[in-house]
Amino acid sequence: MSTEKVRASESTSKKYAVLVKIRAPAGVSIYHPLATTAAPSYPLPPPTTLAGALAYSYLRTTEFTELVEVEKTRNTYSPTILILDKIAYAAAGAEGWMLTKDIERVYQLIYQRMERWGLLELAYTVGVRGNTYYPNDRLYLLYILKDEELAKHAYGITRIGRKENLVSVEDIIIEELSKVIKSVGSGTFKTYFYLPEEIAVCTNHEIISLPKLTKENFGTTTSPATERYCVSKGLGAVRGELKSSGVLIEIDDFEIPVPRQVMS
Repeated sequence: MSTEKVRASESTSKKYAVLVKIRAPAGVSIYHPLATTAAPSYPLPPPTTLAGALAYSYLRTTEFTELVEVEKTRNTYSPTILILDKIAYAAAGAEGWMLTKDIERVYQLIYQRMERWGLLELAYTVGVRGNTYYPNDRLYLLYILKDEELAKHAYGITRIGRKENLVSVEDIIIEELSKVIKSVGSGTFKTYFYLPEEIAVCTNHEIISLPKLTKENFGTTTSPATERYCVSKGLGAVRGELKSSGVLIEIDDFEIPVPRQVMS
């Protein structure tokens, strides 16, 4: 192990890499921020959605409300912010994916002017909504967490995204992050997980902007903070070479590039 890798390992002694193997038989619909009736779906759940899935499993065993109010600003947020400081990184992957569009009956009075709220004929409309399906219904989630107890709550993940996206957990692997580091700052890889564009030079991919794991993205905002990610084109793995800002971990034969900053 190189000196650089040893230093990275020493700084990650209290972090945990958590691989969650999911079955999603009905697919997953994760709509783009601010989309309403005609809503496209992301091919893979973004980091904010993964944080929300884990937060629901963790917080539903306690007394919590749908919204959390911050006293200083009086702004309201998703209760996911209560565990956000324990999540260093989150990403999703699949061996392939297929985007589809479904026609749904959509409740729309909340988007109408107040004087129209009594017109029941305007209560519903038809919307075209995106949905993503995965080979053999398999979806994989990666969390890098600062709390081992939080990692165990991944067993309780029952939905990803909206309430209709029911999933089941097949298996979970929890490892100390320092024990799964394969290389730091260099080396080639083959991965099914999306990764930040800035940490590697990739092939067989497309660039998609995904919401970042920031507190503001869990509140009311008209300008979500996003980051550019390398994502598979829908079939096969993303291949590439790490930059100095990247680290490659390997867990259960999955190679997963992650930002070097999550190690500190």
